[in-house]
Amino acid sequence: MQIIYAHYLKTNTDLNQSEKELFESIHKTYELYHYLMQLLVELKYHAQHKLEINRNKFIKPTDPKDLSENFVNNKLVQLIEDNFLLKTFLNNHKFNWGIYPELIASLYQDIYASTFFSEYLLIKNPTFNQDKQVVIKILTEIFTTSQDLITTLEETSIFWNDELEFVISNMVDTLKKFKSELGANNKLLKMYKNNSDVEFSKELFRKTVLKHNEHIQIIDKYLNNWEIERIAQLDIILLEMALTELYYMSEIPTKVTLNEYIEISKYYSTEKSNSFINGILDKIVHDGKKEGLIVKKGKGLIGELND
Repeated sequence: MQIIYAHYLKTNTDLNQSEKELFESIHKTYELYHYLMQLLVELKYHAQHKLEINRNKFIKPTDPKDLSENFVNNKLVQLIEDNFLLKTFLNNHKFNWGIYPELIASLYQDIYASTFFSEYLLIKNPTFNQDKQVVIKILTEIFTTSQDLITTLEETSIFWNDELEFVISNMVDTLKKFKSELGANNKLLKMYKNNSDVEFSKELFRKTVLKHNEHIQIIDKYLNNWEIERIAQLDIILLEMALTELYYMSEIPTKVTLNEYIEISKYYSTEKSNSFINGILDKIVHDGKKEGLIVKKGKGLIGELND
């Protein structure tokens, strides 16, 4: 969606260059997935340093949280630090959070000030599940709202704008599956599940762009009294992408397409976009199946209705 939007904004539209940017953006997002995993480890090092300072003070802290070893010994963070796939990736893609000491300190301060973390630090001998839950809360409640982190990512790579929540959701899915008995061999996500994912990305991008004029005519037909110029640009692009899947990608169930683009619109577009897109696509699917223009076939399409 973002690459198509950028492609339409260009005066000199080079399809090959835009496609190159598409795959570069996917690669950069995959990098961010690994770098944020490592950021959890960096936060552990920061906590360890603060703990050592507190232990060496002439007058020891009276707050038991200041001497808690729970996060320093967090078993999930230790699995992340030891992970073979993460180590391999980081060895091949040099990135050092150490150049952002203010960010590390700011993030840990936000974490330390949170109620959930204070409660965690006071637990005696936390279980692996408790260790896992606190890490997930750090990701979903601190990382996603940290303006310092958001700003740092935006300044570091143009490809990381608006990617934080998406990457965090994938990290959470990954870490929920981590098992202590697997040690360094817990699995991380692959950039692509298989070669068909690469072809899907390429086909969706190219056909959406190449069928632009045709799609605009179809969309305009279902707008009733609305002028297409008055519709949000992102809504039009999402509808175009959905039309590509509906008309030209027969292996993708219509329900998957409808649900996917409605969900994307909730995050990226206007408040009313999801209901607007849902209404337009419902009519297009109904008429397209009736006229035989939308036909689905292949594996995984049991229950697909052509009515």
